[in-house]
Amino acid sequence: PVLVLPPEEAARVKLCVSGDEIRRDGTMRTCLSNGAGADAFVPLKWGEIRSQYDSLLSANPNPDCPSDRIVLWTRCRAWLQYEGYSHEIAADTIESFRADPAGRFAEWRFLVPSGMGCEVPFVFRLELARGANAARLSVVRGDARGVLRDKVRLVLRPDLECRSFHSVTKAYAGEAGIEDRIAAAVRLSVTGGEMHAEGQWCYSVAHPDEAERGQEPCGDLYSPGWISCDLLPGESAEIVCACSNSGGNAVFGEVPVPARESLPLVSALDAALELFMAKRGDNKTVIAGYPWFLDWGRDTFIFLRGAIAAGRLDDAEKILAAFAAFEENGTLPNIIYGDSAGNRDTVDAQLWFALCVKEWLAQRALAGLPPTATEAKFRAVVRSIAENYVKGTPNGIRVDRESALVWSPAHFTWMDTNYPACTPRCGYPVDIQAMWIAALRFLGGEWNELASRAEASVVRYFASPEGFADCLDAPNGETAAAAAPDFSVRPNQLFLVTLDALADVGHARSIVRSCERLLVPGGIRSLAAGDPKYRGCYTGDEDTSRKPAYHNGTVWAWPMPLYAEAAAKCGILTSRQAGSLLAGVVENLNTGCLCHISEIADGDAPHAQKGCRAQAWSVSEFLRVLLALKAGKPKRVGDDG
Repeated sequence: PVLVLPPEEAARVKLCVSGDEIRRDGTMRTCLSNGAGADAFVPLKWGEIRSQYDSLLSANPNPDCPSDRIVLWTRCRAWLQYEGYSHEIAADTIESFRADPAGRFAEWRFLVPSGMGCEVPFVFRLELARGANAARLSVVRGDARGVLRDKVRLVLRPDLECRSFHSVTKAYAGEAGIEDRIAAAVRLSVTGGEMHAEGQWCYSVAHPDEAERGQEPCGDLYSPGWISCDLLPGESAEIVCACSNSGGNAVFGEVPVPARESLPLVSALDAALELFMAKRGDNKTVIAGYPWFLDWGRDTFIFLRGAIAAGRLDDAEKILAAFAAFEENGTLPNIIYGDSAGNRDTVDAQLWFALCVKEWLAQRALAGLPPTATEAKFRAVVRSIAENYVKGTPNGIRVDRESALVWSPAHFTWMDTNYPACTPRCGYPVDIQAMWIAALRFLGGEWNELASRAEASVVRYFASPEGFADCLDAPNGETAAAAAPDFSVRPNQLFLVTLDALADVGHARSIVRSCERLLVPGGIRSLAAGDPKYRGCYTGDEDTSRKPAYHNGTVWAWPMPLYAEAAAKCGILTSRQAGSLLAGVVENLNTGCLCHISEIADGDAPHAQKGCRAQAWSVSEFLRVLLALKAGKPKRVGDDG
């Protein structure tokens, strides 16, 4: 139960957590990125891993765009040695940890026993080279506590792999020369220490995260040797791990460590946007989430709305340009595999693109910026999308001539779980109609008549006294008039309010009241708990347990701000109350992957975080709506201004 919501301005995002907090919660992580598709996804418990996706460096093999991640440096074990005494540097010696929302560095502070009542402080700092497949671990010895001023030896054991992040290493899986393959792929260099060649395997290292999901529960790690660093107080050493074909282009910037231990919510969300943006040729794209996503169409554009609201207009132009180049017959990629954009199984990515163009142009106008050469190109893409929807796209999207509503094939919306087909939403999904109407209004002119017809059809076919239908089911291509309305209570109806597809405030309020039952702190259920299809826990085998729950009760972060936005638009909440409601997400940011919002959580209390631990659209949607509320937006339903 939520007894009292804090004011939004009181919500603080932690940059620093104590060793005690880390020891109490073994699932805490941090995430770094290099702006070119590589990442580090690291448990805060130093030297431990919980998942096949955990690593100090996962490289992107394609220098031009995100294509895969190759796990190279999985972990680095460490020990202090002094006069025959040895103590592992691990979770029990952590004093504190500091994260960076933008993913530029991570910093651990240790206090390590050295015998005879003395302790030695160390600072470990991890960074990724901007634009290159390289990671640097720097170690600084602080002044000793107690009487010890002598040199102490720091021993480091880098554990390496060379595999796609969706697989695991098995030393005895019949793969010949695996040690040689790792040695050929990875280049280690040491400063302030000495490398000692002594190969060692760690077998059956547990992956409890995958074990919980019914996947491969363990993997093997190879260490080519150990590193000795003899350090006096104030002295330092560093290891650089790089992909062997990255050449000498690894440049590490000097990012100052902030003195602050927390940030205001909006400031932290704004900084966190940087983690997800990556190059795609001369343009940019968006990594949908860490540790396992690459760039997806709809995720990119939902994220982009928040980036545009935050004033990142140059980045937005490059991202829109990257995807505009892939437009074919009114379709855009659902997901891009490197340079391959063949998967176009989406009805909403194109409509999100149109909305982003509209909002990008509006922000440029507010900033007094002149038109660019790309403006006409983006408008032409939006026009092509609308024209092809009307005549029918090659992948089956079409407009019902009688109602002016968009018919969608199964699994083409964000609720895209298939095999088994848990949420097909084949027919006329309500969120698609809201985006379609918004795109038509943006095009204006002769398209306004079609928008008005579609808006009237939404009220005619979707409305009920207690909210709007989630979809008009038409699996055989039936007209909207002949389709069967599905009144399952889901958050998708909120788009009718937030995208101004309804002029009647009574309808808007019925939608907000209907969705109120879906709210949990920091998220919103994908299906009401009383529905027979409801699944309250996202766990277990993928096909029989997790997929049926994914969009049938699992809590999602990114649609939750839509509720606050819609409630403010129709006067159910003031802007201050709506901001206070959104501030509850700070508990998500301060656990899990620090400074980031997870993809999903269990529908049942205590709503444990699940899925992708740092999700791009989760961060950006909270930021977008908080910025709108602070600016006195969004405008009320029915306003003409």
